[in-house]
Amino acid sequence: MTVFRNEGLCDKSNVEFENGAIVAYEKKNSTVRMHHIDYGLGVFRSSAFREIPDGVTYDLVAVYQDLLRRGQLAGFEVKQRFYEIGSFQGLKDTAKFLAQQTGER
Repeated sequence: MTVFRNEGLCDKSNVEFENGAIVAYEKKNSTVRMHHIDYGLGVFRSSAFREIPDGVTYDLVAVYQDLLRRGQLAGFEVKQRFYEIGSFQGLKDTAKFLAQQTGER
């Protein structure tokens, strides 16, 4: 799992990340120790999905939490924030960032 030190700025921080390791991950019940956010990029072995029956809708959060419980979830911290486009504010922030990259105002 890739994580970004967010401090609750871009969205609610949902990952406790210490010394290069993911200690806790909760999408709905974050704690004060969670300063990182999941970046939205993950790399998996096929075995991570082996227990999920074919044709069943399954939340990726549950996959991450299962891997964490089994001690099989590695973390990688990225230093550049991401730009989400799933909300009006996210679209606005993304447009501003892209305009700055091209020199537009």
